[in-house]
Amino acid sequence: MAGFDIAHLERRIAALEANRGASLRFGKVTGVEGGYARVQLADGHGMVSMPLATLHRRVLRDQDITMPDQGEPVAVLFSGQGLEAGVVLGAVYSPAVPDPAQDAHIDYRRYEDGTELWYDRVRHRLIAKVEGDIEAETTGKVDIHAAGTLVAVAQGDATVESKARISLKAPLIELAGQLSYSGYDGGPGEGDVLGNLRIRRGGLAVPDADVTAGSVSLIGHRHTGVDTGSGTSGGPLGGV
Repeated sequence: MAGFDIAHLERRIAALEANRGASLRFGKVTGVEGGYARVQLADGHGMVSMPLATLHRRVLRDQDITMPDQGEPVAVLFSGQGLEAGVVLGAVYSPAVPDPAQDAHIDYRRYEDGTELWYDRVRHRLIAKVEGDIEAETTGKVDIHAAGTLVAVAQGDATVESKARISLKAPLIELAGQLSYSGYDGGPGEGDVLGNLRIRRGGLAVPDADVTAGSVSLIGHRHTGVDTGSGTSGGPLGGV
């Protein structure tokens, strides 16, 4: 028969015979369907498996699921009942995907968009470089305890909002920059200072309201001992 390749047929038969016993095989993923993957075997002369289950750390109450990408080099364990009875064990490094130069004590994860995660088990250091946004949501409380310094820097706006109260507590609190104060709804607000307040440089301007010290109004107070001429009046009277 013209065009019939008997040698190719023999190789295919030999490959099928090789699947009769349990075997560990290698190949690359040609497609992913749900939790299953098809694998083209490196020693199978182009043969592609049926959809195979993929191995994960946990899939029941807790789930830790990461599917391989198309073209990913993987290891597959077959049970010996053909190319439809096997499980994809996971990805393996190959000459096409070389092992990154990395210390054994560093756990590393990299995503296609460039996001990277490192954890150094010797230095006890976690590093995350995220290409995009980070969102965290919890139904409980959030506690952050730092034995050293705590630094947060934003190139844009930074907003901290509470429906109840925000407390700042430290031996010294420093504010740098222009300060604007209003009520929670955006209207006029009120505040109390327990202790002394000193203005070291500059002054205090109240363009649209009065200033009261004790019971004495800055705008409406009166003085005792008022005489005409260049004399000095007495002290201010309480109230307006």
